[in-house]
Amino acid sequence: MRRTAEDRAMGVGFGGNAVFNRASPSSNPDCVARIVAEFLPAAGRPPRLLDIGGTAGGFRRLAALPPGSRLVIANPERGVGADYAYVQDMPPGEADFDLAMLFGVMMYLPPEDLLTLFRDVKQRLRGDGTLLVAEPDPEGVVGRVEVAAKTVYAAIVSLWNPTRFIFHTQGAARALLRQAGFGRIRSRPDLRPGGQGFAPPPQPPYFVLAARI
Repeated sequence: MRRTAEDRAMGVGFGGNAVFNRASPSSNPDCVARIVAEFLPAAGRPPRLLDIGGTAGGFRRLAALPPGSRLVIANPERGVGADYAYVQDMPPGEADFDLAMLFGVMMYLPPEDLLTLFRDVKQRLRGDGTLLVAEPDPEGVVGRVEVAAKTVYAAIVSLWNPTRFIFHTQGAARALLRQAGFGRIRSRPDLRPGGQGFAPPPQPPYFVLAARI
């Protein structure tokens, strides 16, 4: 069920360069630089990063990573430069990540599949590692417009098998993260483009959560 859900959703084409991802932290150079500075080790061992649902044209392109860094992309969509289709496909050696990112992916997964993914990611993080979750906020007037826009867009581009989006609120995301074993969860609105002092794209801002074990 999980693989089928991801295949159906990610195939719609909401990859890192898609029309609905301009408010993602991975689309903004300032946000990417802040993430690199705060969540990667400053010295010593080379950093390890996991970008779930990312693309080679997103965070990987914008990030100025230290020498020797390992950035792994897990994304079942073809042609986006992914290293693996799914986190579950990654060998045991792909672990000890300092940072895992899940930007604009939750909407493709029902709660039970998302909980499984959170648990899988937790097992691959270092003890002091962080999972960053960023998702369009479906609450409020603009958020409800976004829900309608995505639903119509998905129906048009996949007429015979439209994607069913599931818009998780920040509260629901927090609850799933706690259930998966993340004990320290902080809201980080400063890591979204709309929080940088200029007008955001005409779509709802993402909520951003930083979760640690």
